[in-house]
Amino acid sequence: MNATIKWGGAGLLLALAGTGFVISEIRHGIEVGSPLPVAYGGAVVLATVIAAVLIIPSMRSSS
Repeated sequence: MNATIKWGGAGLLLALAGTGFVISEIRHGIEVGSPLPVAYGGAVVLATVIAAVLIIPSMRSSS
């Protein structure tokens, strides 16, 4: 298996797992009315999207 696919896939899985965890923080921030968890969660989701945009094309080109 290509190292790009292996490590890129692992990175995407970790990013998605982190996003799944942060969704509960976003919900809690909305319920309590605190903007800090919502802003933090939004930043994590944005980082996951950016990681996917950077990693997926390199995984496709290396296969």
